[in-house]
Amino acid sequence: MDRVYEILRESYGENAKFREGQKEAIEAVVNGKRTLVVQKTGWGKSLVYFLATKLLKEKKRDGITLIISPLLALMNNQIDSAQRLGLNVKTINSDNNDEWDNIISDIYDNNTVDALIISPERLANADFVKDCLDKIKNRVNLFVVDEAHCISDWGHDFRPDYRRIVKILQLLPGNVPVLATTATANDRVVNDIVAQLGENLVISRGELIRESLAIQVIKLQKKEDRLAWLAENIEKMPGSGVVYCLTKADCDLVTDWLNENNIKSEKYYSDGSKISKEYKAIILDKFQKNEIKVLVATVAFGMGYDKPDIGFVIHFQRPANIVSYYQQIGRAGRGIELAYAILLCGEEDEHINQYFINSAFPTEKDMNIVVDFITDNPGKSISEIKGALNIRANRVEKTLKYLTVGDDIYTEYVNRKKGYYKSAKKWEPDLERSEGITAIRYKEMQDMDEFTKQKGCYMKYIAEKLDDVNAKVCRKCSNCRGLLFDETVGAETVQRAQQFIKSKFGVIEPRKQFPDKTKIESEFQFKGGIVLSNYADAGYGMAVQKGKYLDGYFSDELVDASVKILSEFIKNNNIEWITPVTSKRHPQLVPDFAKRLADRLNIGYFEGIKKFNAEEQKKFENSDGQYKNANDSFEIIQVKKENILLVDDMVDSRWTFTVCAMKMREMGSGDIYPFALANTAGRGDN
Repeated sequence: MDRVYEILRESYGENAKFREGQKEAIEAVVNGKRTLVVQKTGWGKSLVYFLATKLLKEKKRDGITLIISPLLALMNNQIDSAQRLGLNVKTINSDNNDEWDNIISDIYDNNTVDALIISPERLANADFVKDCLDKIKNRVNLFVVDEAHCISDWGHDFRPDYRRIVKILQLLPGNVPVLATTATANDRVVNDIVAQLGENLVISRGELIRESLAIQVIKLQKKEDRLAWLAENIEKMPGSGVVYCLTKADCDLVTDWLNENNIKSEKYYSDGSKISKEYKAIILDKFQKNEIKVLVATVAFGMGYDKPDIGFVIHFQRPANIVSYYQQIGRAGRGIELAYAILLCGEEDEHINQYFINSAFPTEKDMNIVVDFITDNPGKSISEIKGALNIRANRVEKTLKYLTVGDDIYTEYVNRKKGYYKSAKKWEPDLERSEGITAIRYKEMQDMDEFTKQKGCYMKYIAEKLDDVNAKVCRKCSNCRGLLFDETVGAETVQRAQQFIKSKFGVIEPRKQFPDKTKIESEFQFKGGIVLSNYADAGYGMAVQKGKYLDGYFSDELVDASVKILSEFIKNNNIEWITPVTSKRHPQLVPDFAKRLADRLNIGYFEGIKKFNAEEQKKFENSDGQYKNANDSFEIIQVKKENILLVDDMVDSRWTFTVCAMKMREMGSGDIYPFALANTAGRGDN
């Protein structure tokens, strides 16, 4: 294997050396072995499969390496690193549809592609399997599953298409070498990987201790306390770094707060839009060039991303498990001697993590409803299924994905329409499996909670939970050497953070389509509105919850807060009237609030909407049902020709505002501007 050293030195310089275990892993792969590499982040797992790709390509010139990778940012990062070895690596993903034909031609006809990176979701795409995979399956030199812990941690729920990997392996010739790589595999995860890839795996397992990382756990229950700590401490940290949040809303909050405190920050998460994808690429480039101090991210940022000088990783809330935590802090300290991993624990941590665990799998009820519907109505499209069932759209999608991966249903194109069909397989929900995995997730959440209470070395605890036989004390964490950063925060900064949280409000965007995708004419749409808070959240969200369900009265504090954010809004939009959305269950709650608000804003008040249907909007879980219920529930009894502020306590789907505004505009009202006290964030209250 002298050639392996030649390639290394040609690409990385005469003094380049392999890290412990790298050369052995490359040799195993090149010799046709199925290999699992478990090594700490920054060890250089991508070098193993790219250098093996180069060696195998020299043996079989028309061959190609097929790489399964979970994240788009990771794909792009891998392509950049492969160029150092002189490899031409391409990716087929949802962002480059217009390039697919050329890429497939370069692979199949021109033989100019050395490796192809795809997401696991590509494996579910029948066109990709037919047009690409079937054509190249006999030319695959190497099959790589990058971040292979996803087979376990994501493949069971978040990324179910990882479970298709075993089916793809069955398509490939039996002698194709397989390489799986990860930094975060305890024995449970290793067993899951073995179950997918086969018993004959060569396992290369290294020491997981990250010698450059110094860990500290700080318990600050209130969000305002954690925001204050960030403002007082981030500038003390070296270089640029990452703050992880469990929710997108908290990413927004933290990013805005840091910028408010002159700490240059950008948020990073996905909302599925093309704009979001373009934005993320720009932000990552800025972060790579150290043009920003902090990247505030959800778990959408992480695996495999290589920036050697990340000086700190801070968690705004406690992650769900040790595997995720180790993966995330592993972004820091790859090319520097000392980096910090600070875990801030808050009062909402357990609630959020429980939500993610409990919603990971489709419910038995949802699965039965979907299977029964498809059995009785074969060939229906996903939009038709969503429209027919009283299940939230995202839950229908999750259920269909889960059932498809499990071969309980399948898809087929008839007259260019993709429809769903019941398979011949007897339908029987695998509750034992989902309940077993859920129980494991709760145990791992408890382990993470125990981590925060450790008196001994934090890094040693992590390594032990990842079944590292070489676990040892790090001598760098706060339990080994004493506090790294002050755990107290200044009262003045906390007060500023409290006011900042209370000053944040959201925007209510108008709906532009009916559930059947037909257009709502712009003249009948409401104008952009305002929502004061997120329901039950810090700031005013808890006051809204208390007012609605305990007091039966919205406090003067909420009136004051609403006046503060609405005064300029009212003037700028020439709003002259306020009218409430009425309720059968709480008939005086919103009108009473709206009257007091009108008095304080010195504009007119009238009651123009009558609700005559007692059905609550939250009983309906998708747009079809929500729109129909709203349309059947409200009667407009009077309007004003001037612009109107339409007030409700909760907003979620926006169909109540959409329908009421449309009916009022049809009767000759002025422009309608919605205002709500709280966004219920998916609870379906409105």
